[in-house]
Amino acid sequence: MLIEDQQLEQYIQNGKYTNFAIEPLRPDLLSTFSKTHRNSFYQILIIRNGQGHYFIDFEKYEISAPAICFVFPQQIYKIELSEDAEGDVIMFDKTIFCSAILENELKEYNVDLHKKINFVSFVDKVPMFEMINGIKEHIEKQEKPLNNIRKIEIKFLTKIIIFKIIDASSVDEFSGLKDRELEIYLEFRRLVDDQFLHNRKVENYCEHLSVSAKRLNTLCKRYSHATALEIIHERLSLEIKKIFIFEDVPLKEIAYTLGFDSQSALNKYIASKFDCTPSQLKEKVQSNYDS
Repeated sequence: MLIEDQQLEQYIQNGKYTNFAIEPLRPDLLSTFSKTHRNSFYQILIIRNGQGHYFIDFEKYEISAPAICFVFPQQIYKIELSEDAEGDVIMFDKTIFCSAILENELKEYNVDLHKKINFVSFVDKVPMFEMINGIKEHIEKQEKPLNNIRKIEIKFLTKIIIFKIIDASSVDEFSGLKDRELEIYLEFRRLVDDQFLHNRKVENYCEHLSVSAKRLNTLCKRYSHATALEIIHERLSLEIKKIFIFEDVPLKEIAYTLGFDSQSALNKYIASKFDCTPSQLKEKVQSNYDS
């Protein structure tokens, strides 16, 4: 199953902001979103009416409006909504909202943040949902006509929407803990994302972070309820499943891409983590999205 990445340019209409768009959840968009894909940009689906299912990075959520689905770049997702679904989708790239905001202004909240705001139900938070929807409507007014001042305002208003979603998600704040401890954990997660293909030994990360394995494991368990090695393996396992969704290449090539010494080593890893063969895992992950 080969699936192409969606680009923001596919959704931008002539004369609009080149890095930003708001579109109603039209039938053609719902048809696109109902197919397994991933984006090179951010997406916020504001669902005012309807029900459905939402699959993202192999997690499944039941949707009952009002709700918001937040999709980060490179996350695999699809969404299936009922015929009476109503809402809008906000789409933007990193020039509107960059990762530096998460690393700096929101660092106290940035512990697996994407998992915590991928889906937020507003069934019991209708006033906050209406506030977010109102900000969205105000942004739409700024696009007609569009000038440089309104572009800046759109950026700020979009960030406010994101802050409101984080606030509504009841994301834990770790401000009571030492900044250095949180920085170590977040830097470890960043390093894992950058290096997991060729660096899967905890001691290598400890050396880079100048901490002991015991301290790193303590911080990982505090913030993620998992050991450092489990976090590394979790990232690797997610990548394996993504490859099985998006690539159609021989296992030997996959093993090389993922930094395994051999196809046999990849087979053993999959058997230990998923209790199945590579072909069974591929069939399973594809059927979960195609069923």
